[in-house]
Amino acid sequence: MMLGQGRAAAISNDDMAALARELGCHPATLEAIAEVESNGFGWFDDGRIKILPEPHKFDDYLPANRRAEALRLGLATRSFEATKASGHYKRMTNGPGPRYAFLARLIAFDENAAFNAISIGRFQIMGFNHDVCGYRTAKAMFDAFVDSEANQLRAFGRFLVSKGLKDELAREDFATIETLYNGGGLNGVYAARMRAEAVKLKRGKWAKWPHDWPGKGVTLPPPPMVPPAPAAPVAPVAPSPARDARVKPEHDALPPVPAPPPVAPAAPAPWWSRLWSGFFTAAKGP
Repeated sequence: MMLGQGRAAAISNDDMAALARELGCHPATLEAIAEVESNGFGWFDDGRIKILPEPHKFDDYLPANRRAEALRLGLATRSFEATKASGHYKRMTNGPGPRYAFLARLIAFDENAAFNAISIGRFQIMGFNHDVCGYRTAKAMFDAFVDSEANQLRAFGRFLVSKGLKDELAREDFATIETLYNGGGLNGVYAARMRAEAVKLKRGKWAKWPHDWPGKGVTLPPPPMVPPAPAAPVAPVAPSPARDARVKPEHDALPPVPAPPPVAPAAPAPWWSRLWSGFFTAAKGP
């Protein structure tokens, strides 16, 4: 089986509707993103998943001591502008051949950097976003995407949440979506295309939303937990010269302070004592 081929299980419209309900937006908005990113379909005609290698991202994920060699071999560039100027995107036609041939060269040079440097599938999520999408490595995310569009849809939802785009999706703020989803640099071109696609989808396929769409389908798991920020380091206590002189450093620890014994609850006063106490309190008055 060729690289990029797999089970390729498709999602349903109900899956897309379910994600839209969970994110609180219109499904046409979500599908408009996919239409612009991949023409609404995540696979090439030969069954391989759609990818686009990005040489400047390959450079980002290479070890520093290998970047000059990758640049010399034409595998990496130092910026998005340099990638465009090199003619890379003109060479990467809409067919799989040039893209997978270039990916194979990247993998041969450095597999980890290669899978981090490609956009993948129906939603063209970059490999370096694997952590927020719920995958330990970019290669693991690639393999999951090849297996199923449901995996792509879950990752898409997680990615949108991680970028803080729920409100923008609800408002159909495609300018912000372009900036945060695509990383900027497109000068509103994608935003205009997404907006036009959303209008078309609302008039056509999703015209009867939400009444005819029960939203049954894939359930979006919560985004991966963000690890808490490390606590500020506590300043070390200056060692005691007296203790250091008599205790070896490896055993230089004070014994634990024993917990105090539990205090038994006091026994209630006898009835006659409480009676006299009440009498004297009443006699004193307020």
